Amino acid sequence: MHKINKGGEMKESAKKESSKKNLIENGDFSKGLKGWRIENGVGKFSAKDENGELTFEIHEPGKEGWSLQFCSDVSLKAGESYVFEMKAKADVPRTMNVNIKKNSSKYLPYANGRIIDLSTDWQDYSWNFTMKEADDAAALLSFDMGGNATSWSLKDVSLKVAKGDDSERSYKDRIQKNSGYFNSPNEPWELHFYSLEGKLMKVLDKGKGGEGIRAYPRIDKSGVIVVKEIKG
Repeated sequence: MHKINKGGEMKESAKKESSKKNLIENGDFSKGLKGWRIENGVGKFSAKDENGELTFEIHEPGKEGWSLQFCSDVSLKAGESYVFEMKAKADVPRTMNVNIKKNSSKYLPYANGRIIDLSTDWQDYSWNFTMKEADDAAALLSFDMGGNATSWSLKDVSLKVAKGDDSERSYKDRIQKNSGYFNSPNEPWELHFYSLEGKLMKVLDKGKGGEGIRAYPRIDKSGVIVVKEIKG
């Protein structure tokens, strides 16, 4: 509950709480699958939600990760920094691609694809990113759960505007702990390293396009890494 001082001024604690609003609709699955959908449903699955935990039983995974995509829309603003967080596990260890991108046939990542390793125990996954493209009121958050018949579970999915200590948490803790790889675009690209203030510090890597999964370089500085398509 927000507490308002006389005269309508919001107290500092309430301001902090309001800045922590989850931008993902029904990220705690308290309303079942409301706000979520399946795309590229080549495979078959069943889903069960219980006590805020969503479990996917994969019956026919399809051939590719994108054969089954669990998706939600989210609104992003240019220049804004965000913190993405989730908890997940699997029946047996497996990998999964998690992406925040433009919802179009042409691949344009906003937060870069993350190949995460799921274990049989609940694990926390989190990273931050700065929106380097124009505003997108319908960006796509997708979990590529195809290409693997291993069932898995998900809970506490959130995307929040990064404020204060969120922006100051180290690159190593926020990104490299849970995401060592990214999907290279099909077009020429560069891997940019930005300071927390949004200044381009260094071009870490580059490619002609279509190289597939690549490893992030190890960096001990705080900052944000963004894959940028280079248009000729």
